[in-house]
Amino acid sequence: MVAGATIGEWGRKENGELYSFTYKAGEAKPAALAAPAAARCSVYISDVSFHGAGAGAWFQWETSQACGGSFGSQKLQTQMWRSSWSGPRGYNDWHGTGLTSNSFIDYGWSTDCDDGGGTYTYYPVMQGYASGIGRGPKTRSDNELRKRCGTRSPNP
Repeated sequence: MVAGATIGEWGRKENGELYSFTYKAGEAKPAALAAPAAARCSVYISDVSFHGAGAGAWFQWETSQACGGSFGSQKLQTQMWRSSWSGPRGYNDWHGTGLTSNSFIDYGWSTDCDDGGGTYTYYPVMQGYASGIGRGPKTRSDNELRKRCGTRSPNP
């Protein structure tokens, strides 16, 4: 993980209250929210990168989630989003992991570029889930890329 990367944390406090916040890697968590939790998960999504050219071009990113406490099982999902005049839109379908009782999951993802389509700004988002807590907030990459990949991935 890169220093300064955005980390999302969400969970359930001892009293049952749900919480979520973000902070930068290498910095202290917000003091008011760093209290002990019954269950919590931290999520990270890497910067998105672009590889190849023409019909062989694709986006690539990584997601991870670490959970602790009484969470049961966890999974995560991710999707590439693109800009639109009416707000962000999904460029491909949501993709996710299966449920696991492991405390840490880490996956790499990619989606193809529909070469020659319209020019938009693209960035991936992720959302975690843990039993006993529920779904976390959607978290996006710290960067975005302006590319000519159109409105929909050719391989959703």
